Amino acid sequence: MKQEMGFSLMPVEYSKKLSECESGVIAAKKNQRLLIVKAPELSAKEEKFFCAVLEELKHTNKEIKTNADVFFLLKEFCLENLILLGKEQREKILKLLEWETIGESILTPLLHDQSFEEIVINGPKKPIMVYHASFGWLAANACFNSEEKIRTIINKMAAPLGRQLSYHVPLLNAVLKDGSRLNASMNPVAFSGINATIRKFKENPLTPADIIKHGTIEKNAMAFLWLAMQTSCSILICGNTGSGKTTTLNSLFCFLPKEERIVVAEETPELLLPQNHTIKLNTAEQVNVSLSTLVDNTFRMRPDRVIVGEIRNKEEATAFVNTMLAGQAKGSYATFHAESATEALQRLVSFGIEERTLAALDLIVVQKRINLIEKGARKEERKIVEICEVEKQENRVGAKKLFEYNFGEKKLEPRTCSERVMEKICRTFLCTKNEAKKMLEEKEGLLEKIGSKARFGDFFDAAENM
Repeated sequence: MKQEMGFSLMPVEYSKKLSECESGVIAAKKNQRLLIVKAPELSAKEEKFFCAVLEELKHTNKEIKTNADVFFLLKEFCLENLILLGKEQREKILKLLEWETIGESILTPLLHDQSFEEIVINGPKKPIMVYHASFGWLAANACFNSEEKIRTIINKMAAPLGRQLSYHVPLLNAVLKDGSRLNASMNPVAFSGINATIRKFKENPLTPADIIKHGTIEKNAMAFLWLAMQTSCSILICGNTGSGKTTTLNSLFCFLPKEERIVVAEETPELLLPQNHTIKLNTAEQVNVSLSTLVDNTFRMRPDRVIVGEIRNKEEATAFVNTMLAGQAKGSYATFHAESATEALQRLVSFGIEERTLAALDLIVVQKRINLIEKGARKEERKIVEICEVEKQENRVGAKKLFEYNFGEKKLEPRTCSERVMEKICRTFLCTKNEAKKMLEEKEGLLEKIGSKARFGDFFDAAENM
């Protein structure tokens, strides 16, 4: 396709078809995995006509908000120019016009595809990249032809929020209307040129059973977290970028009672909780409301649980620790960048937090995105590699490994018995340690009984009644 259309679809030959998705075909060519986007193909004459209609759109005073608006505009253009389109031609051109006017150009089918977690634009004339839940990174056979087109699409997505990417504002972070996150930058910040990353919002978050099915955690470890969530335990989930920390944290809220009051403080809205009595607070840089301000504000809201989306700096870490020390909630939860439980504690101490105060934290769960090369093929796996209990050692704290990932066996295995959390479980459920162990076995069975076929809300209802 010519540059006038703003994007190109490159013909691609591939050796093997791997799968199909809503937006196209996933294929392999040697060691590279590709996405062949399903998009209408136009002849040279149809393309010329399409570009003429696009040009007309630039000068029209009519509001284009729906598919019907696009249809009538195309109809009027054909009548005025005495052009008769065949049914197939009309459908192809209408689809592309809808993408360009109501949608986000060639990104439209990718944004609607729920199997993609991220969509990345690395610049003009470079393949659009998508991250597929099962196949990892895929290079699409589609690209934008100019920086101007990319900037136009970015600004169109950010416009409802009053944001624009420009030379004077070269860095943009925004939450789109569907909850997806948009990050974009251009010169002079981006030396390599304009780029954008869209992290997709999951309409149906993963359940604990889904996390088990994907091999991220074993049933016995998830059963332990189930009981821990029902006590007054505070939990920190750590890991590297893209490891699925937030996804795992979100799944654990299926274990909290329906009637509890939960306050969520996030910089970017990511969490989707099943409880009705939930208050969601978001930062607002334009009026100087930071994450630490939001967390401090929870002291006045009488929450049963406090959730901090992600701790990034000293102020946020201090605010999170203060929620635990104040004892204002039954449990506090957050995500944090760290490669191990020990590193998480060390990083928190480097923020100026006293070690003895970190004893207010009960559990640290470490989840990693692991790169593997098997028989020449690269793939990624998300695994929980540690579940540690924070234990006080005089004026210091340490991380006692309850579960640890065995890379040889490819399995998360129990290492030592919990003392602190098991004591909380026994107090909460008015049971002995032996009875608590039987409850853990029962929870394992229930996880299998509910199964991964249950959607998020259904899993929550089932867990609530068991």
